[in-house]
Amino acid sequence: MSGTSPPSFTSAVAGDLVSWSVDTYGHVFPQQGEAADDEVPHVVVDRDGVEWAVRELATPQTWARAPRCLVVSSRDCVRRVWTYPSDWRALGADALLRLGRAD
Repeated sequence: MSGTSPPSFTSAVAGDLVSWSVDTYGHVFPQQGEAADDEVPHVVVDRDGVEWAVRELATPQTWARAPRCLVVSSRDCVRRVWTYPSDWRALGADALLRLGRAD
């Protein structure tokens, strides 16, 4: 390796509706102490065959942008979505995975 670090992706890059956090397993950091309302996540598969788990969480932390968020996670990435419809479970995979993305 050349000693350069990979680019850092932040909410400034992704847009104001999303914040990112990833651990080595692609999950939300355990020290954040979050627990989903449902024990079983809503699972969708994108066009590349990547499986994404989607959970809605209460976010009482002082840094939170809203009282609740969706956590959308794959094996390689975790994304928080702060603005989403109440019927998000009825969305198809493409529409659900587009939530919060910067255009």
